[in-house]
Amino acid sequence: MGGRRLPAKIDSRYRMELAGEHVGWARLALSCAPSRCDALWESALRVPDEASGRAEARLPQSGRAGARAPPAAEVISRRVEIEAAPTGTSRRVRTRATADGRTRRTEAGFGPIPASLAEVMLAYATEGERRCIAARDEESGRVGEACARRQGAWLEGEVLGEPIRFRAVAGEAPEEVLIPAQGTRFVADPAAALPARAPRLFGTTVAAPVGSPARVCGATLDAASPPAPATVPRTFPLGETCRERTARYLDLAARESLRGRHAIGVAFDGRAWVWHEWAELLVGGQWIPVDPSFEQAPAEGPRFTLARFEDADSAARAEAGRRVLACWSGAQVSDRARPTRP
Repeated sequence: MGGRRLPAKIDSRYRMELAGEHVGWARLALSCAPSRCDALWESALRVPDEASGRAEARLPQSGRAGARAPPAAEVISRRVEIEAAPTGTSRRVRTRATADGRTRRTEAGFGPIPASLAEVMLAYATEGERRCIAARDEESGRVGEACARRQGAWLEGEVLGEPIRFRAVAGEAPEEVLIPAQGTRFVADPAAALPARAPRLFGTTVAAPVGSPARVCGATLDAASPPAPATVPRTFPLGETCRERTARYLDLAARESLRGRHAIGVAFDGRAWVWHEWAELLVGGQWIPVDPSFEQAPAEGPRFTLARFEDADSAARAEAGRRVLACWSGAQVSDRARPTRP
């Protein structure tokens, strides 16, 4: 395994799909000199209607879809600039991620091979060989192992615990990458671009039972909200999406020295189950759900929380993204009469 080096040149563009639906594009570029390599990973995707606060996109009830007009779709972008040794190990990594009208930047120094380059280095595995490398997630900084075994043109394994399957030739960029748990596929396509409209994924065709389902993507119904003390702000900033309104509300709460976090999941808006984001504030030792979009303190109505994160916790934010992506790609909704899916 020793002695493997990054290829001298790579420039590959990919079409990104979720549950078979075109959602965006990605690009991996690499240029190596004898003592240094510079790499770039960039991507852009339109947020699916199922997660768009603009549309309050619906989980249908009894097969009946919502009828709101589709708005302009939100775009999430990510850019990772890497300076690496020819062996792939990091020297400097800078990331920029833009979503919800906000831009997050991180920077890291020396460390393991960046996750964006993991498939390139693993592709050196020979037939039947299981190859492993140390890897680091560029945004969260999480360090772990990336491994894959080659069977013909395909390799299968895990990157930082995430199952992965990809098609690649040694010394070249992958031609196709599958992330089964997220229903995500990247396939080489020089003309890949953003879709003209927000994609509609599998979740929209899942008929939720009438009334309150028992589980949504493995999450059980949240407990009833506790009363909101007087210190909880009742001012609800405006915004185009539930995510923007939540972000602005948390900024307002922080200015009043209140600790807050984002909550992402599915809520009932009085007519249908909707993909949604709201806030939670820590007051008197307990977390109080507050819904800036519905202007409720505490939040009212049944809801399922799939993920939570605080603004400063990039690892929790990344995990929330993985959790929601997995749910987007195949929303599992079960009623109380049926056993839940594992």
